[in-house]
Amino acid sequence: RVRPPLPVRKPQMSLCAAASRVAPAAPRPSSRAARPSPSPPPSRSATISRTPRGARSRVVPSAGRFESAEMELVPPVSRDDSFAQARDAIAAVCAKRAKKAGKKRRSSGKALAPLRVAVELPLASDAPKDVRAMVLGACAGGVVGTAVYGDAAAAAETSAGKDDIREHVHIDDALRGVGCDLAMGEGAVALVGVADDQIAAARRVAELAGARPVVCVNVEWFHAGDGGVTFRAAAAASQGQNQNESSPTVDADAVFANSFSVVYSYLPLAIQGVTGATTEGAVFKCVRGGAPEGSPWRILVKHDAGEYQQVGAMQRRPEQEDLESALYNAAAAKSKINKGIGLFRGLADKARNAVAGGGEK
Repeated sequence: RVRPPLPVRKPQMSLCAAASRVAPAAPRPSSRAARPSPSPPPSRSATISRTPRGARSRVVPSAGRFESAEMELVPPVSRDDSFAQARDAIAAVCAKRAKKAGKKRRSSGKALAPLRVAVELPLASDAPKDVRAMVLGACAGGVVGTAVYGDAAAAAETSAGKDDIREHVHIDDALRGVGCDLAMGEGAVALVGVADDQIAAARRVAELAGARPVVCVNVEWFHAGDGGVTFRAAAAASQGQNQNESSPTVDADAVFANSFSVVYSYLPLAIQGVTGATTEGAVFKCVRGGAPEGSPWRILVKHDAGEYQQVGAMQRRPEQEDLESALYNAAAAKSKINKGIGLFRGLADKARNAVAGGGEK
């Protein structure tokens, strides 16, 4: 899940010191009000899709194979900027799918599977008015027609005024057809702040929406964000290890929860060095028309001049060890000691080559 940044503090250290410790910023607050429950919610461990170690992609500092336009984008400088970037990503992928669906229907008469994408934005507050402002900022522009909230208070919030999203409803009302008609409505359906114990209800919403695109906005369950690639690989590996056992029943909720492709994600990081000082970093992904699964997850750090420097890019969502590795390697590359060693080795190699070349004459 997306986590909001710590209070911004001026960097007081170099990247070398920063790499000694990296930690995501404080956990993102829930975007729904706490609901009393006599017992803990059911475990959703089945919905958590971690990348199998044998199939992990490595961190690459400069990934030339990725779209150059996406590699040039920088993280947002303000809340409104992040909303605008997410809005553009949603619009781009929905427009591309609509065009592709039209060609598919004309050529074969068959329809494509419904589009399922996700955006992840940091929120400093889970107050209903802030959640509503996020939706109005990230889902505006006419692409989203119905916003379905996990929190009833956010669905009922009206202080933000009028907007171009026609329907704002709580998830329970959406399933009853109160305040919206999922089957007959137009535009995409946004699932906003839906909790992990509401996955079954969210799946039913998507089923009722039919061919309408479904956009997850800060949902509260973990998923790899690759459209189910990691989840299916993990399931296949598990099945291969248990060939003598009967095939496990497929959990429809788990399949649904892992079926979304992230088109926008901004995770601020607070990087702490050995001296205790912190500097800013981010995990950033922003799709601009290409396939979401092929868009890079970029690891960025602010250098001393205050601009972001890319220290890694990955095909999948980075995990803690990936962040630590990318930052450590970046710090080592900037170290004067390491540069001196590299220069010495380079001169030694040249000397050996010169001797070998002279002996051949």
